[in-house]
Amino acid sequence: MTNDPSRFYVLKAVYIDSVAYKLSAVRVSGGDVYLKLSGIDDRNAAEMLRNKLVQIDRAAAVALDDGEFFIDDVVGATLIAKTADGSQSIGTVKSVQSFGAADVFTVKTERGEMTFAFIKALAVEYDENEHVLTVDGDRLKEVAVYDED
Repeated sequence: MTNDPSRFYVLKAVYIDSVAYKLSAVRVSGGDVYLKLSGIDDRNAAEMLRNKLVQIDRAAAVALDDGEFFIDDVVGATLIAKTADGSQSIGTVKSVQSFGAADVFTVKTERGEMTFAFIKALAVEYDENEHVLTVDGDRLKEVAVYDED
């Protein structure tokens, strides 16, 4: 998952299932990225890696603008809902799934699991030092779905 597929041209290596592979060639066509991995020299070896998550070293990640965060950083963060009346701890971010139209956050709460679509109206703020994700509590009530046990 990347906003800029051409960034693969500057990468030296990727990781698949925690195994490092040097990149020997990269081709970008539209939104698709084709990688030639050193040591993967035939179709059978390539097929073994089909549908696997391709990751990069954190040091090779793009620089973030103010207010931006990586999805992996917020997993495990405390979710806080802020309203005019104050702030309330909702739970812990369990996972984030990307579905194209919007990322969907799953949060473990005292009531069970809650999910919500990541939308701009939530006015999300992430405090990396405190590992806290803060959202607009009123908007969260509008989009949250609870799966109560």
